[in-house]
Order: sequence, then C-alpha cells, then structure tokens
Amino acid sequence: MRRFLMPIASLVGLSLGFLAGCSSVHEAGPTPPFYERLDLTGRQVDGPSSLGMINQYRGNNGLRPLSFSPVLEQVAKLAASRMASEGKVLSADEVHLAESLTQSGYRYKTYVANLSAGYRTFAEAFSGWRELKENNAHMLDGRTTQIGLATAFVPGSKYQVYWALVLAEPM
Repeated sequence: MRRFLMPIASLVGLSLGFLAGCSSVHEAGPTPPFYERLDLTGRQVDGPSSLGMINQYRGNNGLRPLSFSPVLEQVAKLAASRMASEGKVLSADEVHLAESLTQSGYRYKTYVANLSAGYRTFAEAFSGWRELKENNAHMLDGRTTQIGLATAFVPGSKYQVYWALVLAEPM
C-alpha cells in the first residue's frame, strides 16, 4: 500500500505545481486611448485614435476619411471649455461656433458639430453619437473633410467631461 502512496503524493505535488503556474497573474497591456477614462485621469481625448475610429466608421459607410485640423481642434477646445464653464451642453449657436471658426481664420463651406457631456471615454462618446440621429448624420456627412475634437474636464461637476467634435468642409 505504501508503494502507491508515494506515486500519488508525487502526482498531487506535480499537479499543484502545474496549477500554481497556471494561476499566475498576467499583466494586462496598456488601455487603448479610446477606452481611457477621462473622468478619472482628467486628460484630453486622444485625437489620432479617435480620428481612426471615426474614419473606419465612415469607410464602413462608403465615405472618404477625414483629416485632422489643428484649427478645428482649437475651435473644439473653445466650445468644450464654454460648455464646461456653463456646466451644461450648449448648442453650436450658444458656444458661438461660427464666430470661433471665423475668428480663427478657418474658411469653410459648411460645418457640423457634436456637442455633448457626460461620456467618460471616447468609445462611449462615439457610441452615443452613433445612437443619436443628428449626431450620427454629422459623423457621416459626406461634405466634410476635416475634423477637430476636444474635451474639457471639470472634476466634481454634474457631467465632468464635456465633448466637442467639429467637422467641416474648407473652402
């Protein structure tokens, strides 16, 4: 009987050792920028990864990709900051979007904007915009060729993160 106990004990030891190796904690890679919680970090939205997601969506709908515009990004920053200072979502007229475009020297044929608040990540904002008919139409506007995107963070406020996506067709 003793002969069999040794091999069983050895097998149990090997099994426990194998299982211990299997249960080791694996480090997860860095969070993709579009899943980064802006309400926790206070960081700005990552433009390049966001542009990539929007362009993929437009491509899936037969539209040409947009290019990033530093001027539109500045206009979007101003719009997001205005909403943050008011503590609510404002319309394009209320954030003086047309005036901001003109004052920045950006000459446009047309522009559209998605102005929102409360989304914690770009992935949430993008998903929310797709669900709202008007915002979805803005992202899929075939006339637009350039984009600017910005956020403003106000810790402790109702929405915390304010979003401005500006798409335009320059002259």
